[in-house]
Parts: sequence; structure tokens; C-alpha cells
Amino acid sequence: MWLSKVFGEQQVPSYEVNPWTMDVLCQLMEWNKTRDHDIGQLIEDLKQKTVEYKSDANYIQDFLMDSVGLSTSELSGSGSNYLNILVECSLALSLKDTRQSSFMLAINDLTSDRMAAENRSQRDLISDLSKKLTEAIMLEKSLQTDLLKADTEVIEAKAKVEKRKENVDFFRKKMKEWSQLSQNLENELKKVGFDPSLNHRSLVELSQKLENVKKEVASLNAKLKSYLDLTPNLYAAKVKIEETKLELKKMDDLLAEKMEEDLKSLTDS
Repeated sequence: MWLSKVFGEQQVPSYEVNPWTMDVLCQLMEWNKTRDHDIGQLIEDLKQKTVEYKSDANYIQDFLMDSVGLSTSELSGSGSNYLNILVECSLALSLKDTRQSSFMLAINDLTSDRMAAENRSQRDLISDLSKKLTEAIMLEKSLQTDLLKADTEVIEAKAKVEKRKENVDFFRKKMKEWSQLSQNLENELKKVGFDPSLNHRSLVELSQKLENVKKEVASLNAKLKSYLDLTPNLYAAKVKIEETKLELKKMDDLLAEKMEEDLKSLTDS
């Protein structure tokens, strides 16, 4: 029935009848009826306002006729425009009538509202600016603290760099002096005929060889002592002793000669 009423003389489109389509149609019907009801009330309200506006127009026309003996049809173009402006202003200000006192009160209310809105806007702006100013001040203080800290770190870093630079200059100077001293010593060694074989490593090797010779001499002395303790052939023993003595003397002379050469070389150096 509702679809027939909506489509009127047109044929209602065919559709599948099931619970889902019925629910959709019920919702559409309820929304449509609610909209029709609201539109009907709006139409009635507009009709009522039209009657009121006509009554007001008749009142104004009668007022103009009684006051100045003019009707709206007899007004000039400017007068009609002014009258339309007056009506529009009355509607914009939601006035009940067009008396001057009503206009003054409405204008005062608008002025008060505008000033209140401006004050609110200014308060909001001032509050926003104060907040931003506070944040800027806090940021400035933080930046000043960071800047002081950075300045301190830069001063400390400069001091460390200067100290390291002084150390580097000192070591460079010392290295130059040591290099010159080493060169002078090498030149002096060349002048006195320094033998590279008498360096520290060579002396250590000679010392080890000397220790080995001493060990051999000690072994020979022990062997000689064992021979001295023997009581066989006296002549052979004497010959053996003399040979051993000669060998020992030769070793002692060789050792003394080598030590004398080493000491002389060290003294010359």
C-alpha cells in the first residue's frame, strides 16, 4: 500500500519478497513518513508565517496610509529600496516590529556580542601568545645553558689541543735532537774505526763463548786433578801433566788476549 501510494499511477517495480527486503522497505517507509511529517510541519509553519507577513504588510501599509498618506505602490524606487532594506534588517535582527527602539536594542545587543566575541578572541590570542612566549623563554634558557656548556667544552678542548700540540712540538724537537745525536755518534764511530761486530749482540755472544771456555777449562782441571791422583807410570804421568799444562796455558793466553781486545775496543768506543 505504501509503495502504491509512493509510485501513484506508475507500476510498482517487482522485487523479491524475503525478510531482508521487508526490513529494508519497513525502514524506508518509516524514514519517508517521518520526512513527510517534518516537511508537512515546515509547510504549515511557512503558511503561518506567510499569513503573519501578509498581516504585517497590511499593517505597515495601513500605517503608512494613516501616517503619511502613502501606499507601497506610490513609493519611489529609492523609497521601495529603503523599505526593503528596512524589512531585511528587521528579519536579520529578528525584530518583532520596526520601531526605532527595537532597532537600537538589537544593534546594542549585536555590539555587545561583537565586543564579547572580540574580547574572547583577544583573551584567547593573549593566552596563546603568553604560552608561546613562555615556551620561547624556556627554549632560550635551555639554549643558553647548552651554549655555556658548549663554550666550556670548547675551551677544554682547545686547552687539550694546545697541550697536545706542545707535546708534539717537544717530541719533534727531541726526535730531531736524538736523530742529530745518533748521526754524530755514528760519525764518531766511523772516525775511530768502530767494528760493527763489537756491538751489544756481539759482546753477548762473546760472553757466552767465554762462559763455554770457562766450562771447558773447569772440565780440563777436573780431568787433570783425576790424573794427578793416579800413581801409575810416573814418567807418563809427568808427560801428560805437562801436555795438560801447556793446553791450559794456551787456553788462558787465548782467553786473556780475547778479553784484552774486547776491553780495548770498548775503551776506544
